Amino acid sequence: MVHVLEHAQSLAGAFELIDEDVRRCSQAFISELRLGLREKTPSMCQIPTFVTQIAGGHEKGISLGVDLGGTNLRVCSVELHGDTTSTVLQSQLPVPPDIMVCDQAARLFSFIANRIEDFLGTYHQSRLDAVANDPGTPPLSLGFTFSFPAYQTALDSGILLRWTKGFDIAGAVNQDVCKLLQMEIDILKLPVKVAALVNDAVGTVMSRAYSLPPSHVRPMVGAIFGTGTNGVYLQALSEVTKPIEGQPEHPDRSMFMSTEWGSFDNKLAVLPVTPYDLELNAFSVNPGDQMFEKRVSGMFLGELLRLAVLDLCSDDQVRLFRNFDTQDLAVAKRWSVDSSIVSVAEADNSTGLSVLSQKISDTLGIPEDYATAEDAQAVKLIAHAIGTRAARLAGMAVGSVILQGRLRENQGANSDTGPGKGGTKVDVAVDGSVVEHYPGFEVHMRNALKALDGIGDEGESKIIIGHTKDGSSVGAAIIALLATRDI
Repeated sequence: MVHVLEHAQSLAGAFELIDEDVRRCSQAFISELRLGLREKTPSMCQIPTFVTQIAGGHEKGISLGVDLGGTNLRVCSVELHGDTTSTVLQSQLPVPPDIMVCDQAARLFSFIANRIEDFLGTYHQSRLDAVANDPGTPPLSLGFTFSFPAYQTALDSGILLRWTKGFDIAGAVNQDVCKLLQMEIDILKLPVKVAALVNDAVGTVMSRAYSLPPSHVRPMVGAIFGTGTNGVYLQALSEVTKPIEGQPEHPDRSMFMSTEWGSFDNKLAVLPVTPYDLELNAFSVNPGDQMFEKRVSGMFLGELLRLAVLDLCSDDQVRLFRNFDTQDLAVAKRWSVDSSIVSVAEADNSTGLSVLSQKISDTLGIPEDYATAEDAQAVKLIAHAIGTRAARLAGMAVGSVILQGRLRENQGANSDTGPGKGGTKVDVAVDGSVVEHYPGFEVHMRNALKALDGIGDEGESKIIIGHTKDGSSVGAAIIALLATRDI
């Protein structure tokens, strides 16, 4: 009979990502970044965002933000006071599953437009009344955070390339999502103009940039580690040699590029691979795609843990949960376990792991009488390994885009918003449920940063990582203000 903890420790070891692995991944990551600057690629697309300005904290005005970041839709209004402070009003609600997966794009964008109408009726009825009395009243500018791969040809235009995060609406692919949303807004006769298409990472950058003191270095990297994952970084346009459709506002300066790093190493040349990664991918909605995201984002961490735990449950030599029949329980059902159990497992240091034991009962469906303290410890070991690997991969990605961005420092790029004067400091804006709720995520990220050639201990100490909660929608509204010069 194999001891439960011994087997769990061995299984957890399959998720280990040592420093050498981090460096090897980073080398490949930077190569893919550079390829994406030279040509259109199916993996890390390096999509132009057309965002070339960064908020300085002095902006004034009011605008709207809509954030379709995954399973939730957020609508907000942002009033900037011109002194790094703002007033934010917002509402959030889940996107119904039958809208996430359907045939008609109008169903999704009508849903969004109706939520905008509800929001305006609740918080800005006076604005609606003003427009009713004076049709010439300028519309509110809206920044649309659309956290899916969309190829932009202008700040207010983007063609959806593919869905991720469980969405699958065939009618929207290859369509301009700004036009689709504006069409539904116009049907409702709302005084709203879609002024900017923004991914959540660049929105997070802008939100953090506005809130920082003027003397603080501006963020050059934005990263999301939530339901999905993506990163943006400030790139000198002089190094972008592939054709860019549309005209950047400042072609002689720098632009935030959306890496779409969820698709890094789809061929699995360097990314770690376990049997659980392979099974998760095989039964996902997009097999063979988003391979980096499937190891890092919250949509997949719970499923990885479920598969590993189910493996232990099925092993007669281990007797996890006393070989309780799990056939009809959540642990046996694909995609039934979210990533919150991974965070709970990492956080619980109580005697007997009572908090985790309760979570195992609630989430996996294992009756408490069948889950011993040793079983809970086994789950904790595996969850820790999965979470640590995700965080180290996240640190690798952040470090890699920092290194790519720093390449231009010695090439005379004329950006006053680069990675710190003299390269002394780099500010990274992050957001997302995983980085927010998984204990020690940043610590593991920083350990990976230290392992990278070109960063090391000294460089890591100069990297500022700032969590900007719900920053994407606020940042989208700020970018909309900048776009319409309503400041």
